[in-house]
Amino acid sequence: MGRKQDKQRELELFDVQRDHAYDLLDDAFYRFVEDRLHRYAPSAMTGVQKVLEAGCGTGAFGRHFVEALKGQADWNVTGVDLAPAMVEWNRQHPMVGYESRVGDLEDETLFPPATFDVVLCPMVLHHFPSPSKTIENLVSWLKPGGTFYIMEPNGSSPVHKLSKFIRHVIEKVMGLDYAKRFATVNETDHSMKCYVRELTMRGCEISHRETRWIKGAAYGSWIWWARHILYRITSVLPQPYHGNLLLVIARKKNETPCASAMG
Repeated sequence: MGRKQDKQRELELFDVQRDHAYDLLDDAFYRFVEDRLHRYAPSAMTGVQKVLEAGCGTGAFGRHFVEALKGQADWNVTGVDLAPAMVEWNRQHPMVGYESRVGDLEDETLFPPATFDVVLCPMVLHHFPSPSKTIENLVSWLKPGGTFYIMEPNGSSPVHKLSKFIRHVIEKVMGLDYAKRFATVNETDHSMKCYVRELTMRGCEISHRETRWIKGAAYGSWIWWARHILYRITSVLPQPYHGNLLLVIARKKNETPCASAMG
């Protein structure tokens, strides 16, 4: 299964983030995500849907779609986050159709099997050095025929690999206490191949996959411009090597693979 997540490091990072709505996306990207879900997961975009937002933070992603899909779908979203401070922010900003709770995604007892119609993973799985156990749980909590959505940093990007190398150098030189303001020791940018493998071996079929460039929260800073230039240079590379973000949409099959096939 690989190295487990250091829970304390995650709590320390997101305790710092608790006083603002932690959202890395702009309206244009939300429209892009909505378009992809309409194209490749149309069943999730109509009727009543019970939705899990994994690693919800302040719930920006799930909250957006509760509001944006009014009139076409009734999304009832449950957000789960390890950090009590993030869940408390949600409770202080109530929204009809959205609720949150503290929970560990590596805990298989968090929800009964086949609870949700849709599972959303917006920028959460890279917080696990190995995403295997988390994905196993998320697929278990998803109903057969349900939609599994992943949006994560592109671990195959040479720019991302360079960024992570620089971060590790900073950790060595300045120490973890300095580096924890920006990231944790858990953060690992997994590849498209990794996510596709983890989903297919657990009984999901891939509906769509792609990589894409988004501006991100540091738009306009010198770090953003440096990375932007590097991303533009590497844009000539084929997928999955260009772009700073990867997107995977999958559907859970009605039959799950046996344990021997997964082993």
